[in-house]
Amino acid sequence: MKYDITLERIANCYYNLGLERARLRDLSGAAELLKKALHFDKYQREARNLLGLIFFEMGEVADALVQWVISMNLLPEDNPADYFLEQIQRKPAILRICSDNVKRYNQALDYAQHNNEDLAVFQLNQVIGDSPNYVKAHILLSLLYMRRSEWVKAGKSLYLVLKIDRNNPKALVLMDYVKKKTGRAEVEQSRLRNVFSHRKMMDDDVMMPQEVKQISPWAVSALLLLGVVISLFVFYLLMLPAGIRRANSKNNQEMISYTEKLDAANQKMGDLSAANAGLQKEYDEMKEKLDRYENQNASFMAQYQSLVGINNALSTGDLTQAAQLYTALDQSAITDESLVSMLSSIKSQMEGSVYLRLQELGSTAWNAGRLEEALQDYTWSVKIRREAENLFLLARIQQTMGNTTEANQNFDSVVGEFPSSPYAERARQARGY
Repeated sequence: MKYDITLERIANCYYNLGLERARLRDLSGAAELLKKALHFDKYQREARNLLGLIFFEMGEVADALVQWVISMNLLPEDNPADYFLEQIQRKPAILRICSDNVKRYNQALDYAQHNNEDLAVFQLNQVIGDSPNYVKAHILLSLLYMRRSEWVKAGKSLYLVLKIDRNNPKALVLMDYVKKKTGRAEVEQSRLRNVFSHRKMMDDDVMMPQEVKQISPWAVSALLLLGVVISLFVFYLLMLPAGIRRANSKNNQEMISYTEKLDAANQKMGDLSAANAGLQKEYDEMKEKLDRYENQNASFMAQYQSLVGINNALSTGDLTQAAQLYTALDQSAITDESLVSMLSSIKSQMEGSVYLRLQELGSTAWNAGRLEEALQDYTWSVKIRREAENLFLLARIQQTMGNTTEANQNFDSVVGEFPSSPYAERARQARGY
């Protein structure tokens, strides 16, 4: 016990340090401290939920969901992670955008690895447009700008990363390199030297002005007028004709250049139109695949939560809740191997013993005079597994409570579905034929 308390205290210390780092926008440092907290105590709910929030803030939505789902499985009671998951499920567009961004980021990474830098930059700009806090996309975009020697754009991307995660190690290293390339590092060092400089001005630093000989105003006016006359003469006699010829030649050259550029632009426009048609087709195909993926993902989450809810209800002995969730489950829609395995285990319990236990609870309630409770227990027992005995008991209590129509229907079902059962003859007698 002393060892467990020590581990819990260590985990709490790491959590408090991580919380302080997160408040200072040092998300990378906070994430490392929170991972250490979970290493010492995996049940540290606050650390796991905060780690999920940090992942979400940095654009890693999938990692955030993993942390919150684990948190719910370990500690389901009064867990804030339930609220986070519910908010995301209420806004399916978030999952769609994040899934789309992950695919586009991976595609951009593939483009970058195969020297298709233009397509990679285009994809990353789309990702950042949808998820401005996606740190990995900003860093990859800055690397592509650095490869193309576009240092200013690279610096802007890294600046955005440091606004999100103040001490991101990759962004800090790349920013130092960009500053050296742009001369920003020398400027900052010079400013620091000037700020912390304590050199005092010496007497020799003062420059004494020299005496200036004064000229009369009339002499100045005469000189200015003479200069204007000479300038106009030279301009009209020598410079103007040559300037006109140069201007005409320059205009002709510019006209030829503009014509060539226009032809090239038209050709490029045609190429871009064809490329755009191809990209639109690819976009439509990817969107269709993404829609299918989103539907499958939402279905998986709903099925998983239902199965977990059934397990939790069985573990706490809440058989009514387990029966409600089990009968509402669409078993034919479950195709994932892990979920099929969970369903098989639950089904063997529900249809092997739980329905009999509900039948026994119904009989106990009936004997105690709690007819409504008995009716409910028998009903859930029949919904889980229809057998001659529980169906007959359900019909008998319905008959006792005056629900003659429903009781007769169930008596007929016993006779029709289980004709060789001893309850078939009892059903006929109770039915009156």
